[in-house]
Amino acid sequence: MQHKRLRLRCLVIAGFVVLLLGGCSGKPLRNVEIDPPTRGLLHYLQQDQMTNVSDRGYKVIVAEEEEKSAQSGREIGLELQVLDPSGVPVERFTEDMTKLMHLIVVSADLSTFSHVHPVHEGQGKFKVKLSFPHGGRFLLISEFMPDDVGLTVYKKWITVGGEEPASEKLTVSESMQTVVAGVEVTLTAMPDVQEIKAGEMAMLNFTLKDAATGKPIKLEPFLGTAGHCVILDESATQYLHVHAVSGMSSGSSSSVMFHTQFPKAGLYKLWGQFQYQGKVLVVPFVIKV
Repeated sequence: MQHKRLRLRCLVIAGFVVLLLGGCSGKPLRNVEIDPPTRGLLHYLQQDQMTNVSDRGYKVIVAEEEEKSAQSGREIGLELQVLDPSGVPVERFTEDMTKLMHLIVVSADLSTFSHVHPVHEGQGKFKVKLSFPHGGRFLLISEFMPDDVGLTVYKKWITVGGEEPASEKLTVSESMQTVVAGVEVTLTAMPDVQEIKAGEMAMLNFTLKDAATGKPIKLEPFLGTAGHCVILDESATQYLHVHAVSGMSSGSSSSVMFHTQFPKAGLYKLWGQFQYQGKVLVVPFVIKV
């Protein structure tokens, strides 16, 4: 059987040369299934970027430390009990991006967002203190690595007492440029932001500059990488949490790139997270896939 020769096409994205399958001249690309790469872009793209991570049968039981209903406007202590598929408390956890558990908290309309790290108390228990800005439904997304089974994600809705504001309808961001805490952030993509399609690879690039001077800023490592990007669809059903592409993100040039695939068409909210001068910048955008 004859096979067509695959050749390399060179594209420049945010100052980086990216090799993709395509039509111009170059050496034939090796069979990456038989001879998988151990480093570089192709190696990174083959790694699990949380496009299909599930709870693996594990559960997280959420309880309040005090016997009071959760109320907005006050700090609430929560206990998170992690149980394995047989209902037994998990004893062993492995660090993921420097933490034993990541907890993402968002309101039902995705207008509020926080990323915190509960403290492990032993016997599968974690504790965290949260302050909710208003009443209503909130989604708790816990990420952890139990019993050497790999990254596990468990989602649970809770209801917080107190006044509920009018729900904000999710709409595409008018501009892919915003200013957060004096830092100008621009989102670009490959393919273009308006051309991203479900099920296809997308490269998301955040460029950060000093808003007053226009000069690049020097980012600091955040949870073991140059940046994190949490992504949820409009119904908070599709969840992605991707990390900066190693070797293609640079604090000195203030350019941080993420690779992902959007599982379905629709509206998605992205929260880029970066550390600058000791503070974490949370940068939201809404795009349509």
